[in-house]
Amino acid sequence: MLKLLATFLLAAAPAAAQEASTATYNEVPEEVVIKSESSDELRTRKPPLKVKADKFESIAKSLEADKNLFRFESADFVSFSRNHPEKLQSARVIKPWRTSFSDRTIIAFYPRRKFEELFSRNYTEKNSRDLQWTLSITDEEGKIFHKYSGTGLPPETLSWSGENDAREWVRAGHSYAPVYVFVDEYGSPKTIIGELVKFTAIVYQKGGNLTISLDSAGLFGPNKSARALDKKDGEALLSATADLVKRRYYNMPLRVKVYAQTKELADLQADLVKDYLKAALMSPENLLSAEGQEDSYAQQRTDIVLLNK
Repeated sequence: MLKLLATFLLAAAPAAAQEASTATYNEVPEEVVIKSESSDELRTRKPPLKVKADKFESIAKSLEADKNLFRFESADFVSFSRNHPEKLQSARVIKPWRTSFSDRTIIAFYPRRKFEELFSRNYTEKNSRDLQWTLSITDEEGKIFHKYSGTGLPPETLSWSGENDAREWVRAGHSYAPVYVFVDEYGSPKTIIGELVKFTAIVYQKGGNLTISLDSAGLFGPNKSARALDKKDGEALLSATADLVKRRYYNMPLRVKVYAQTKELADLQADLVKDYLKAALMSPENLLSAEGQEDSYAQQRTDIVLLNK
């Protein structure tokens, strides 16, 4: 009996569960609440407007470097092999008289840079075959001292020793102007003048002698006629000269040649230069000599000649 009752109850249970389940899904709830899992809220406030502005725009021009503070001239005794920064020709530089120089003067020109200043069109090796260019180095009288020329794109850099085809050297203390002429593929020429080249000293080898040619205006004042060395520029120039001799040509015979307004003044200035170098080099008397010669103002200079070969 009990066994039959248990079997009846087990059979009736699924039917009851099915009715309850059917009743649950068929009922519609009175209110449905949907909750979001994210806590972000919908915002209607606009973000602040960001406008980029340079607060220094009104004074930007005044912050640029004043190029008038520097003299755009070649530094004394420069070469590409130097391992020190270029000397700034400005009184604002601390100890501006400190300089060094090589025993070979090299003057650099940049024709490609000047070409690009005049022509905005992009040229390649293929479409530039009809281009022509010349670089003329003119002296203070406007005469051509040396000249380069070529076709196609001009080179990035031209290095010049300072000697022309006539075996003449640029003179210390004199200005030389590089004049560039570029002719495009249509035959239209354009001319531009580069920065002046001016050296206080020129160092060159000629035969068996190394000559260090100094501007007498730097040694003896603008008139080249002082009877004493200039304390600032003159002594600094001779100090740099002595430094070169000590580093490369110590204990070699040295001869000082001064060209001045009169023979008497030239001899006096030559002795001043010789005495300074003798003390700076601690050289014996028999290795140094001096002589003076009369010459025109344009030719007046001081040459220190070493027998190095």
